[in-house]
Amino acid sequence: MRTALRRLLQGLLVLALIPFLLDVPAGADASAESLLATGAAPNATVVSVEGRRTVVATAGSSSDPALVLIHGFGGSTFGWRHVMEPLAASGWYVVALDLPGFGLAEKGWGGAYDHASHARFVLAAMDQMQINQAVLAGHSMGGNVVSWIAALAPERVRGLALIDAAIGASFGDSPATSALQASPLRRAARILIRSAFTEATFGELLSSAFAVKSAATPETIRGYAAASRLPEWDAALLGVLRDGSKNALTQPIAEIVSRAGAPIPTLILWGADDSWVPLSAGESLRDALPAATYVVLPGLGHVPFEEAPEAFTRAMQEWLAALR
Repeated sequence: MRTALRRLLQGLLVLALIPFLLDVPAGADASAESLLATGAAPNATVVSVEGRRTVVATAGSSSDPALVLIHGFGGSTFGWRHVMEPLAASGWYVVALDLPGFGLAEKGWGGAYDHASHARFVLAAMDQMQINQAVLAGHSMGGNVVSWIAALAPERVRGLALIDAAIGASFGDSPATSALQASPLRRAARILIRSAFTEATFGELLSSAFAVKSAATPETIRGYAAASRLPEWDAALLGVLRDGSKNALTQPIAEIVSRAGAPIPTLILWGADDSWVPLSAGESLRDALPAATYVVLPGLGHVPFEEAPEAFTRAMQEWLAALR
């Protein structure tokens, strides 16, 4: 019995040590500054917000009302590059930033990546930029983040644009994500992620999100994949999965938007052929928010601002006109 137990312990020790005997694949050693030209929107800079480095891009005059753009899962300021200047031309100070763990923002296992923390980070960035109030536009996962902002600080929200939004999305809290707390398993997961995710993988993911396949150009793929060239990007991805169970809103979106005395003007904007967050989700959101403006863009998928920037910009401008 003692011999069997000893062998079992030896086997478990070997399994625990294997990840440390293998090197995490190299190649993720670039700086955010070196990737701005290929992985961020124009006029982007690296800044520090509450001690965490991120990227902020702006367009327009800071004296104009603010429009803050919040990307979705796997997104960054890069995704908004085609629409920031046109939106600014209609009289808005347009701001886009990378949420912690995404794009060219600071990476690592130890960060807080739940949507409430993301919301507080955006509010801190607005404070730093002296933006007291803004229209917030959130795409996909970012739709949930801007909803959290409206829940935490409704007085800071001039309007809410929910773009193919994954509202109330929560994931994680499973044995698999809990196991990531163990350092050997987390290291093994990092090795697997770095081995599996190549630029071609990012291209396949983008193509699956787009209904307009031609929008997934090599330049676009390279821009989204830029995040994977930063140190600790894979550890940050695991942190996002770890914190996913905390993302659900603590009150219905209808209650958040219907703030006492002054409902938040809301736009629901959807690609008709979205295969990631289907149009049925947009219809459910419309039913929950009957006072919202509801716009469906035909022939477009999950990322309308990439697939048809002009159509997206036009829909946003028509709704924003009433909020100036």
